[in-house]
Amino acid sequence: MEDTAPATDTRSRIKAINRAIVAEEKRLRAKHRWLAHQDALGMACFVGSLVAIGGFVWAYFAGYLPWWAAVLLIGLPISILHELEHDLIHSQFFKGSERVQTFMLFVIWWTKLNASPWYRREQHLRHHRRSGQPDDAEERLIGLGVRAGFYRVLIAMHPIFSNPMVPKIKRVDPKWRVMWGIRQSAPAFVMFALILFGWPLVHLFDALLPEVAPAGLLRLFDVLMVLWAGPNIIRQTCLALISSYSHYYGDIPENDVFYQNQIMDHPILWPMQLYCFNFGSTHIVHHFVVQQPFYLRQMCARAAHAEMLRQGVRRNDFGVIRRANRWGNQPSPSQSA
Repeated sequence: MEDTAPATDTRSRIKAINRAIVAEEKRLRAKHRWLAHQDALGMACFVGSLVAIGGFVWAYFAGYLPWWAAVLLIGLPISILHELEHDLIHSQFFKGSERVQTFMLFVIWWTKLNASPWYRREQHLRHHRRSGQPDDAEERLIGLGVRAGFYRVLIAMHPIFSNPMVPKIKRVDPKWRVMWGIRQSAPAFVMFALILFGWPLVHLFDALLPEVAPAGLLRLFDVLMVLWAGPNIIRQTCLALISSYSHYYGDIPENDVFYQNQIMDHPILWPMQLYCFNFGSTHIVHHFVVQQPFYLRQMCARAAHAEMLRQGVRRNDFGVIRRANRWGNQPSPSQSA
C-alpha cells in the first residue's frame, strides 16, 4: 500500500459515489414495490429474529441442539437485531411513533447485553460527524487506532473492557458524557459481567467442592452463558473487529467521507461477516448515504462498490491491521494506543 498523503479535494469523487448509490436505490425501489413498506419490513425483521432466537432456545432445551450449535446459531438473529437498533438510531423505522421505537430498542438492548441504545444514538450520530478523529468515541471504544494484539481482541468483545480508552478520549474531548453513558448502560453491563465472570467461578467451585456446589446454580450459569452471553461475545467480537478495521483513523482529513472507510469483502472474512450482516462490505455505503435501512444497503452494495472502486476507494486493505488503522504507512506512536 502506497504511503501517500490524502488528496486535498475529493468532492467530485464523493458526488459520483453518492449519485451511484442514490440511483441504485431509486432503481431498486421502482423494481421492488415492497421496499416502500419500510416499517412493516422492520417489524418483520424484529419479530422474525426474536422467533428464531426462541426456536433455537427451545431446540437447546429439548436436546436437539448441542451447546456449541446454540451459541453459534443464536448469534445470527441477534446480529439482525443489532442492525435494526442501528437503523432505529437513525429513525429509519417508525419515525412517527416514539413508543414503538422505544419498545424495540429496549428489547434489543437486553437481547444484546451491550451499551444503552439511547447513549449509542448520541455517540453514533457523533461518529458520523467525527469519523476517524481522536474524539470518535464510538469507534475508539471498540479498538479504532489500537495496535493489533490481545487487547485489541479483548476490547472488541464488550465495552466493559474499554476502560483504558476512556481517559485518552476524555483528554481530546472533555465534554464527552462518558459517565452518563455508563449509568445508562450499567444494568446490561452488570448482567453481562455477572454471567461472564460468574460462570467460570461457579465451575471452579464445583470442581473444588463438588459435594457442596449447588447443581441448580451450575445449570443456571451454563444456560445463561450458552443462550445469552456466549452468542453475544461471538457476535460483538466479529462486529467490532470488522467495524474498526473497515475505518481509518488518525491521519485522515476531517469531514471527508472519502477517507473514512474501506470496502472489506474478502471471502476469508465471511465467517465474521455472518455475525454482523456483511458489515465490512456495506458500512461504507452507509457513510456515503446515511438514510437507508440495512437490507437496502446490502441490495445497493454491488453498484456502490463498482463506482467506489472507479473513484479510488480502497478494498480489502489488510495492511490497516499493521498500521493501527492509519491511512498511510507510518502509524503515529502517540495515537496508536
